[in-house]
Amino acid sequence: MKKTRVILLLVITALFSLSTGAFAASNLTEIKAYLNSGIKYRLDGKAWRPLDDNGKEVQAISYNGTTYLPLRAIAKAFDIPITWDAATQTVGLRESANLTLYSKEVKVDNWSEKFYDVADKKQLVFGDRQFNGAYAFSAENVGLGWYEGSPNLKINFGKKYNTLHLILYSPSSMKIRVMNGSNQQLNEEITLEADKVTELDVNLQGSQYAVVSAYDADNQAEKPLLYVLKDSYATSAAMPASTGTSGGSSTL
Repeated sequence: MKKTRVILLLVITALFSLSTGAFAASNLTEIKAYLNSGIKYRLDGKAWRPLDDNGKEVQAISYNGTTYLPLRAIAKAFDIPITWDAATQTVGLRESANLTLYSKEVKVDNWSEKFYDVADKKQLVFGDRQFNGAYAFSAENVGLGWYEGSPNLKINFGKKYNTLHLILYSPSSMKIRVMNGSNQQLNEEITLEADKVTELDVNLQGSQYAVVSAYDADNQAEKPLLYVLKDSYATSAAMPASTGTSGGSSTL
């Protein structure tokens, strides 16, 4: 086993891989430990590697017979929201009011010709942004406008939320609208620009469901895909005042 001896400070940054700022000297303890590159990992029976926020593999620390891994990498693997309060030097677990589409609490259904749960990161580079997951479904391209049978993705958040922040991408221009579980329209009709990432706030009005419909796509040769990025999230926070009650969007 290859071991690299290091001298490090036993602080939250070493164990949790979080940004800390200054510590009082009384909180620091100098130790001798090892970066252990020989450990292999399995998650749900499959090979797994702990990664930092930049996608770089991180190594475990071996100290006094105990193995330490960055808490953020572990939390991400188990879909546990994690926060860091630099002012109070406090790590928070499951304290976020946001529910991303990565969460196992979220269930989806679709009405479309094609549907994919995309995990291949090579397919999820849009502009200069790397995403880690998306639900993709084929949009309608016959120019009929929205109708009850329009292709859609139905999202079940598991409980009621107030606001949905959608992150969307499509290689083709198209129109979208968002409904609740009772088929009531939650936002104004939005036209997505081709090959652009669009972020959209939708007032869920205390709904447990959101139905994203995609139609009137410009691509007539084939039905293009709409990507609903899993970085989209529902929150119990009220709708941002600047976007109004019917939603606001930005294109990046």
